[in-house]
Amino acid sequence: MTPTKARPARDLALRLAEAEATIEALLSGQIDAVVDSKSHTPVLLSKAQDALRESEERYRRIVETANEGIWTIDTEQRITFVNPRLAEMIGYPAAEMLGKPFFEFIPDSSIRPATLRTERSRQAMSEETEVRLERRDGSELWVLLKTSAILDANGKPIGTLAMMTDRTRHRQAEEALRKSEEQYRQIVETTTEGIVKSSGAAQIIFVNRRFAEMLGYEAREMIGMSLFDLMSDSARVVAADAFNRRRLGHKDALDTTFLHKDGTSISVNIAGAPLFDGDGQYIGNLGVVRDVTEQKKMQSQLMVSDRMASVGTLAAGVAHEINNPLAAVIANLDYVSDSLKRLVGGETGARDNGSTESAWILEEIKSPIDDAREAAERVRFIVRDLKMFSRSPSEEPRGTVDVNAIMESSLRMAWNEIRHRARLIKNYGPVPGVKANEARLGQVCLNLVVNAAQAMPEGRADANEIRITTSFEHERVVIEVSDTGAGIPPDVIGRIFDAFFTTKAVGVGTGLGLAICHRIVTDMGGELTVESEVGKGTKFRVMLPVATHTKEHEVAAPVESVPETGRRGRILVVDDEQMVVRSVQRILSKEHDVIATVAAAEALALCTSGEKFDLILCDLMMPDMTGMDLHRELLLVAPDQAGRMIFVTGGAFTPTARRFLSETPKEHIEKPFDSANLRAIVRRYLR
Repeated sequence: MTPTKARPARDLALRLAEAEATIEALLSGQIDAVVDSKSHTPVLLSKAQDALRESEERYRRIVETANEGIWTIDTEQRITFVNPRLAEMIGYPAAEMLGKPFFEFIPDSSIRPATLRTERSRQAMSEETEVRLERRDGSELWVLLKTSAILDANGKPIGTLAMMTDRTRHRQAEEALRKSEEQYRQIVETTTEGIVKSSGAAQIIFVNRRFAEMLGYEAREMIGMSLFDLMSDSARVVAADAFNRRRLGHKDALDTTFLHKDGTSISVNIAGAPLFDGDGQYIGNLGVVRDVTEQKKMQSQLMVSDRMASVGTLAAGVAHEINNPLAAVIANLDYVSDSLKRLVGGETGARDNGSTESAWILEEIKSPIDDAREAAERVRFIVRDLKMFSRSPSEEPRGTVDVNAIMESSLRMAWNEIRHRARLIKNYGPVPGVKANEARLGQVCLNLVVNAAQAMPEGRADANEIRITTSFEHERVVIEVSDTGAGIPPDVIGRIFDAFFTTKAVGVGTGLGLAICHRIVTDMGGELTVESEVGKGTKFRVMLPVATHTKEHEVAAPVESVPETGRRGRILVVDDEQMVVRSVQRILSKEHDVIATVAAAEALALCTSGEKFDLILCDLMMPDMTGMDLHRELLLVAPDQAGRMIFVTGGAFTPTARRFLSETPKEHIEKPFDSANLRAIVRRYLR
């Protein structure tokens, strides 16, 4: 490079160096100004001052108009600056806050260590936290507090810059949302219904506590499972069809079954609804599940009870229709038998002289009549048992019941089940009457006896036995029915009183018998228990409270020992069955004056016309006008005659009739009646 060319470069470098030195001296304060060579005025200082003022003004406007509260704090944690927004947020004038401790405005002392840490400030670290401040009016202010250290020229901390963003409304909204979520969570978790949320592919996303308990799982176990895994094959078909409908937006409710974790089935009703995202796309289902297992059981029990009630009503009607002709049969057989006795007895002398006629009567006529009488008595007992088991528990009050008599009736009805399977051993003790419903206790005894018989195979009657025992223990009457059958395994004995649980083969039992027995005994204030050993047999024990009062419902007239002699009376017989009327006339006409009619209206006319009767034997159930109607009319027009009525019934098979006999303080005579008993009752009333 030539000297001519090198000179400008050296001049430029020199001028740059001088300019840099001048700027450095200006900034360090060694000089105050630089004079412009043309205007001879200081230019750099004025520009620097203008820039500084502009900078300060700009930053002041930012601080003063900021939406965040800004304050500065010295190393002693005292406030050195407050912007207007902060003063507005807290409600204090800025001047009043200056010089006060920073923590005076943070009431929660537990937050303080996390809010401003001097050590971290010294390290120039920034912090961000949410704190609660207290306004001047005492209300709370939630803010997001950001702090950072203020350093001097040497990097030494000389204070803290704090910026606050008001989050009160946001916090309130979050709190409201939290409370709302908590409220709905409580509802979801405490409801008695199960709730399950699933994906479109039936995968479980959420279940509440009730749904998990319903199926025997923990809620967390069920997340990710398929709903179809909790269903039987038939239930899956129904559920798949329901899922397809929900994809189309349909809501519905259906009855189905779920499988419990232990393998048992529970009946449920599911109200299902589809779920959609913000774009209207199907994403899954929400189901509200109600356990209706017990409801289904109760419905089945009610259906069985209704069927039993219907059969009972039919049986009662049949019994009534049988009793009328049976009463005539027995009464006429008694009449013929008594006549034969008198005939043969009157010809004793002739028989002693070798009369063949008397011998023929005894051998050829009396014996068949006695057999027919015995057969009729067997029919009578069967009909009586049928009537007892046909009665409705809701229509018959409880009273004093003879346990041994009820058991005898049950054994007669179950005899066909017993005789081919086991020997019957009866050990009846002297027991008081129990407070029970006769029909329902009979139902219990019959069920226990039949169960005992069915626990043993047919054809081995000599090898097995059914033992019936009644006793009085600890102020309770105890009925024991034991068998030598196969016994009940320990793993199922705890469930034998559950509805629909049975160990019998399909078609042999419904699983309702013992459940109903247990309910009946419990309702009577008693207890039904079971003991069993596999291979040795089973024993059921029924314990019932002793009755402390007389029977509350109708009582048939008892047979009494009444002297053969008595005054002759005038008797009115009212019965719509002509054969019964004739039978009563035959039985009573030798001792009394008997007037008979087959219509209650005719009997009413006789009484209202002035006719007087010492006794009125009246059938309870008759067409057109019943015995109850006749009694009611006589109370109005001839109360003395109404007081002389004795009711004769072949079976009070209507609620009205049963209620009438229960509420009327009059005894009654059950058809078919015993001739001697009928005569004894009449003599007792006429003596």
